Amino acid sequence: MGNQSGFRYRLPQLERVACGDPDHLCIAEGRVEKCAIRPGLTLVLSDVRVHQHYEATSMMSPRFSAIVMLQGHARTRIDRHDEVRLAAHSGVSALYGDTVAMTGIHEPGQRLRSVNLSLSDPDSAGDDRTSEMIRKALRSPALRLRRWQVPGHLLQAIEHLLDCPWDEPLQNMLREGVATQLLAHALASLGSGAPTESAVSERDRLLLERVRERLHNAPGEDHTLDDLARLACMSPSTLRAKFQATYQRSVFSCLRERRLEVAREQLARGCSVQQAAHFAGYRHATNFATAFRERYGISPSELN
Repeated sequence: MGNQSGFRYRLPQLERVACGDPDHLCIAEGRVEKCAIRPGLTLVLSDVRVHQHYEATSMMSPRFSAIVMLQGHARTRIDRHDEVRLAAHSGVSALYGDTVAMTGIHEPGQRLRSVNLSLSDPDSAGDDRTSEMIRKALRSPALRLRRWQVPGHLLQAIEHLLDCPWDEPLQNMLREGVATQLLAHALASLGSGAPTESAVSERDRLLLERVRERLHNAPGEDHTLDDLARLACMSPSTLRAKFQATYQRSVFSCLRERRLEVAREQLARGCSVQQAAHFAGYRHATNFATAFRERYGISPSELN
C-alpha cells in the first residue's frame, strides 16, 4: 500500500514486541479517497479509526502539502525537526525537498477525519504567478512547516465534501473548489507570521475534542452547556471560552451546523422534512426550515 501511495509506513511500537499473525492485525479501518484534481495536484480525503500507533513518511519529492484536521489529532515533522501538532480544525503547510521527508505520527484509539492536498508539480497550481511562488518556496534552503488557523467557511466546505451524497460530476466540481481554497489559504500562511499560541493547553484540547466529537456523533440529543461542561471537566463559562478560542465558533453554533448537515443528508435519502428535522434534533419543523434556508439558501422541501 505504501508503494502505491508514495508513503513508507512504520509500526514502531509493534516492531519492539511480538504482534502475532500480521495478516490479522487491524491497524486502522475506514475510508481513504485519493482524488486527482489535475496532473501533479492530488487531494486525499480520510475518515478512519486508528487501532494501532503508526507513522507515515512521504517518499515523494519535492512537494508542497496542505493538511487540515477536522477530527482527531496527529503530529507531523519534516526530517527530524520542526514537529507540529495538529488538533481538530487546525491546518499545516509543509514544504520539503528531495533530501528530506515529511512524517505524520498517528496515535491509536481515535477517529481521524482529514484532508491532504499535495502538489508535486508547481505548474499544476493553475497560473504562472502562483506556480512561480511555489517554485521559489521549494528552492528556499529554509524548510518550512507552518501551522495556520482554518477559517470557518473552509471547514464547512471540507465537512460537506467528506459527507457529500452528490453524484460524481458534482463531487468533482466540489473537490476542485475545496482544493483551490485550501491551496490559497495554505500558500498565504507561508508569508504570514506564526500563529499566536492560545491559552488552551494540550490536555484542554483533548477534552474539547471530546465535546466536539460528542456533538458530531449525537447531534439529535438535547445537549445542555452544563452537561457538555461536565464531559469536558470544565465550568460552563470555561468551556464556552476555550471552545470558541480553539474552534473559532461557539459550542451551539457547532451543534447547529452539524444538525443541519445531518438533516441535509436525511433529506437526500428521501426523508420528509418532518422526519429530517426530528432526526437532527429539531423539535419544530418551522424552526428547522428557517435555519436550513439561512444556511443553504433553499427550503428543505426543495430537496425532497
